[in-house]
Order: sequence, then structure tokens, then C-alpha cells
Amino acid sequence: MVNSSNIVAELGPLLSPDASIILRSDTRFATLTSRWREHLAPKFSVVVQTATEADVQHTIRYAAEGDIPFVARAGDHGATAALGTAKNAIQIDIRPLDHVKLAEDGNSARIGSGANIKGVVTALEKLGKRTVTGVCENVGFSAPLLGGGHGYLQGQYGLMTDQVISARLVLPDGELVVASETENQDLFWAIRGAGHNFGIVIEWEYRVYAAKEKGQAYETFVFSGDKVEAVFEAANSLLDDQPAEVTQWAYIPVIWFAYFYDGPLEALHAYAKPLHDLGPLSVQSGEDCTFHDIAVMSFQDADGLGCAYGSTSIRCPIRLNTYNVSAIRKVYDEIDERTHRHPEFRGSIFLLEGYANQGVRAVDPDSTAYPHRNERLLLTCYVNYKPDPALDDAAQEFAQKLRQHLLDGSDDPTRLKAYVNYANGDEPLEAVYGWEEWRLEKLRGLKKKWDPENRMRYYVPIQ
Repeated sequence: MVNSSNIVAELGPLLSPDASIILRSDTRFATLTSRWREHLAPKFSVVVQTATEADVQHTIRYAAEGDIPFVARAGDHGATAALGTAKNAIQIDIRPLDHVKLAEDGNSARIGSGANIKGVVTALEKLGKRTVTGVCENVGFSAPLLGGGHGYLQGQYGLMTDQVISARLVLPDGELVVASETENQDLFWAIRGAGHNFGIVIEWEYRVYAAKEKGQAYETFVFSGDKVEAVFEAANSLLDDQPAEVTQWAYIPVIWFAYFYDGPLEALHAYAKPLHDLGPLSVQSGEDCTFHDIAVMSFQDADGLGCAYGSTSIRCPIRLNTYNVSAIRKVYDEIDERTHRHPEFRGSIFLLEGYANQGVRAVDPDSTAYPHRNERLLLTCYVNYKPDPALDDAAQEFAQKLRQHLLDGSDDPTRLKAYVNYANGDEPLEAVYGWEEWRLEKLRGLKKKWDPENRMRYYVPIQ
């Protein structure tokens, strides 16, 4: 339990002049601790706003000595069951550590772990650079990276985690270490896919690439509900020939389907011809777009339906290689029937992400903790509703049923594969960290080595 007067007196003198301790009585406290989803959110007694890596070290040591739970804060979209078990905790706010500094050779940048996606993208654009980042703009940069990290450019360059050259991180006992291919290699393996379990990253050394002269092209389609089967049969036909520069993005229950292309619109139009041939209700297209333009177009900007605050959102993800058209129809019908019966859930959606994976598969699958390099599709339900505890159980059941339709129609219904960054928290650990026995065995061994007291246990914990 955090004693407010004690933490100010004991930790305060150890912090840098620009750091601060914010108690519950402070008018800033509610804003600093608010989250995208308040359902099963951690409960904080105090916020420590850090300004240096030493601030993070001192705060973690203070928490460890007092057996006080702590959770790092960079973005605010973490939403999984274990977060709700953090009670009377310290929020270690690393958002001020948001620098983006380009290396002299222009091939990498040092990125502060408190930066968010939009901040990194914007800073690199000003430098004539780009890199693989997550999609939702106000999500923290670090959290998706720790779990693998999908993005528009992964077909060309690999996952976010594949861009990491090194990481400076504070271990759960307060020690500062560097992890890379030459230092603490086992920890470097673990933080690239299961990184939420091992420490708080302070800074990334990260690969960046020259920006193209022209921006992204896009085509978006809206179809009527009777076209579900035809649309996803067409999408399947395009998967095997998906260029490394193409990302597919779709929503249900409105059949909204899009392709984003890191190239000219003419080439994208030719690729997407099977969808044009289906007679969509509407088509929109454009080119030379910024990544912010694409975020707005795909509803992944700060105000978009995938990122905006204010709702409880229950997510249940599943990884697949192809669309089972019959299962997609069941999902569509289930959402239609359930939201008519329970209008409280009418804001619910199913998000279907289809990233190119040439760059992902080019990386040795055993070289990082990320386990799902062969799966091409990431499908996730968002059961959205105005916060109301009376609806929580029904929402969970609804979300689980939507995912079960897809699992039943998958290649292996006995083995769910779920993206850790979207995990609901009820999934078997094998579903999140890999069904190969050696993966969890290795992770558990590394957990005992690097976090023997299991202090980092609030995001899909390994143990």
C-alpha cells in the first residue's frame, strides 16, 4: 500500500528536478490515469512522472523495497484482464521520455519509450524518414513493439520488433541494462514478443528508412450484407499474391473493406479489381497520402472508432491464414442478431487486419519470442458499450462467441492463436506465446532469471 506522505518524503528527494509525484488529491491525477478502457483498469494510488531513466530506476527500487505494485504508462490502450489485478499501484509515467533522435548515418534512431505512434511518425517525417509502427495514432510506441508490433510497412521491413537494434531497460529490481544481439542476448530475445514481462524499456535503438517521394494510395469499398461471402472469397483470392506494399483493412457489420498501398493508385486499382467487379455500394480512392491520412481513413486516428475514449471495449483476437467464408457469415449474422436484441451493444465491430508478411517471414521464427510469423490475418472483435458493470458478463459472452465462430472454422479449432497486444486475458498462454513447447519453457526460464519476484505481472503474465 502506498503511503502518500511517505512516498513524497522518501522518493521525492531521489528524483530529478523535472520529475514529479502526483497524489490522488491533485487535480491532475484523474487525467494522468484515465485510460482508453476503464473496465479492468489498474487502480493507482500515486503517479510518478519521470524525466530521466534514473527517475524510473529510483521509482522501481522504491516500489520493490516496499512490495508496491507498479505499472508503466506510455500510451493508454492496454486492455487485458491482468491489468485489473494491479491495486494501490504506482503509475510510472514515462510519457515525457518521448524523444526521437536520428543517428548520424541516418539508418537508425533513438526513440524514447514514452513516445506515441503519431509522435514517432511525425518526427520521422520531418527528418525524411519512416519506419514500421503500430496503426492507432495515440497508442504508445513501445507497448505494441513489446508484443511484436504490426504496421503498414511490415511486408517490406518486418514487424516493429524486427527493427530493434538494442534496448535500454530497467529491470524489475531497478538495474539498468542494455539488451541487443551482443549484450544480454536472452533478454533481447524475450522482449521482442513477450516484453511486457521483463522490465520497463527506456529507449530503443531502432531501424529507420528513407521516406518515399509519394505517399500512400488507398481504395475503400462499402458492400451490402448480402455480399459477405463474395467479398471474403475475393479477399482470399488476393491473399497469395498480396504485394509487400499492400495492407488490407476491413470492418463488420458494415462491410467496409479497404486496401492501402505504398505505391501508385493505378497499381492498387488493378490489384483490387476483384472487389470492383462485385458491385460495391460506394468506392473511394486517393493517393499521395500521409500515414496520418491513412489513420483517419481507417478510423485509427485519435477520434476514430478503434482508438477513441469513452466506451468499454471487450476484445477477443484470433490469428488466421485465410478467411473461412461461412464463419465470417456467422460473425456477421451474430452481430446483427445480438445488437438488435441488445441495443446496448450496437457500437460493436469486428476488425479484420490483413498485413503483408513477406518481411515478417524473412526473419527466423526462432530468433524472437514473437510466435505467429506465418499467420497472415489478425481478426478482433470489439464489443463496445457505454460503461455499465451489469453488461460486462454479457459482453464477454458475446465476444467469446464471435471468436469461437472463427476458431471453429479455422484449420485447427483446438489451438487458438491470439495476438498478445489485443489479448482479452482468458486465452491459454500457448495461444499467445506459441504452441511449440520450447517457447513457454524458455520464457518461464528467462522470467525466473530476469524477474524472479514476478513484479512485471500485469500484462498477459507468463507466470
